[in-house]
Formats: sequence, C-alpha cells, structure tokens
Amino acid sequence: MELGVLHYLIDLQPLFKKIKKMLKPGGRFVLHEFHPISTKLITSNGKKHKITGNYFAPAIENNEVAFSKHMPDEEKGSLSRVIQRKWTIGELITSIGQSGLVIKVLEEEPNHKIHDIGLPKTYTLVAERV
Repeated sequence: MELGVLHYLIDLQPLFKKIKKMLKPGGRFVLHEFHPISTKLITSNGKKHKITGNYFAPAIENNEVAFSKHMPDEEKGSLSRVIQRKWTIGELITSIGQSGLVIKVLEEEPNHKIHDIGLPKTYTLVAERV
C-alpha cells in the first residue's frame, strides 16, 4: 500500500484482518505512508512550520479529496468531499499487532526539503504473517 490510503479508513482492524487472511505464512505486507507528524500535527508554508493539529485527536474529519483540484467546478460539491480519520503510529502498530501480523520493520524517513530537514515525511512498515 502506498501513500495516502489509511486516512480513508475509519477502522483499521478489518483491513489488517483481511490482509492477514490473504497472506500465506511467511507472506509480507509492505506499507509506505505519509508520517502522521506531517499529516496530523504540522502545517508547513515554505520555511515556516506551525503546530496546528493535535497528534492524539481521534477526530473524524470531512475534507476535500486530493484529486478535487483537478475536477471542473461544476462537478465539485458532494463528489469532492470525503470522511477521513488520521492515525497515529501507535494506533497503526496496535491494529497490526491485534490482527496477528508481526511487524518486522518500521522505518521513518526524513523530509529531504532543505527547510524541512529534521521532520519525518514518510514511513515504511513491513509486517509478516507467521
């Protein structure tokens, strides 16, 4: 799974149970996702960073879908809205562990933009069915 998927799920448990069921023993699940520090907590504008969120808030939000900027104005409206739940790393790991998958790797990757050095941008997680 790659970048910007998990926040469309209100409950992670059904996803990870399904993934476990689909994997053979020894099979691996790889997730590359935006780090919640960059999606839940910090807003960046050039060189300026502001803490505008609450990392631990379990809020369900009504937001515009990412592709709405490419939609003609007459097609926007309810078609460009989506419910989202942004997850913490702890919630993610707990959900994967409760599904019975075993986490083998969790690697946090830094942001490489010069003004964002020191902030996490993405992470890669590898879990295995034993």
